[in-house]
Amino acid sequence: MFDLTALALNLPVFLLVLCRAGGIMITAPILGSSSLPPQIRVALAALLSLVMYPFAAQYAGAMPASALGFVPLVLKELGLGLVMGFAAGMVIASVRAAGGLVAQQIGLGMGELASPEEEEEERDEVTLFFEILALLLFLAVDGHHWFIEGLAISWREVPVGHVALRPELMHSMSNQFCNVTVYALRAAAPLIAIMFLTDVVLALTSKAVPQMNILTVGYPVKVFIGLVSMALTLPMMWPVIREAFHTLHFQLTHFSRIL
Repeated sequence: MFDLTALALNLPVFLLVLCRAGGIMITAPILGSSSLPPQIRVALAALLSLVMYPFAAQYAGAMPASALGFVPLVLKELGLGLVMGFAAGMVIASVRAAGGLVAQQIGLGMGELASPEEEEEERDEVTLFFEILALLLFLAVDGHHWFIEGLAISWREVPVGHVALRPELMHSMSNQFCNVTVYALRAAAPLIAIMFLTDVVLALTSKAVPQMNILTVGYPVKVFIGLVSMALTLPMMWPVIREAFHTLHFQLTHFSRIL
């Protein structure tokens, strides 16, 4: 017979498990996308919590007797889930930033400045291409499984109700922001170098042939060379993206140890 009393006693633990899993569903790539209906995200978080609950309950500590003491635990569990999903979002953001750098160098990023849709985020085609590419590669390496692995490890490393914020957390978060710039520059470096040489050649051409309108001729030339160079240098970006994914996998399985 189903024991409603046991369910009522274990309900606080399940709610905390749901908060940590729900935090990942809010900020994680793909799972936290606004294109995914909220009902689906809530259902996935609830299903994941039900699966993880028996394992998480083994390491759960004593629950507070009052509702007021339960609120900080909810916020901490939700914060841990948000941080774990945010770490993965930073990897996708680094590839998206690389696409923005490439678009600016080619000359296709000016549409963002002239966009009449000021209330909505507008992204150029190159940035969108890089973002979709990063998401597809993330799924290809089973990155969505890393969330489940990291969540399972987090119950053992940081039991339910024992999340503590430490100074190391701020250091890790600052490293996340630094890695976005580092990976973006490394991924876009080959094409930036090619476009710099293109600008030098166009500048020398304008000096050698003053009659040529370099502003009119140079733009389509830069777009053509940029698109061809992007196709040729795209395989060079994979080692950088793979390193970023490897770092993310390590962080999701070890990130909870600094909390």
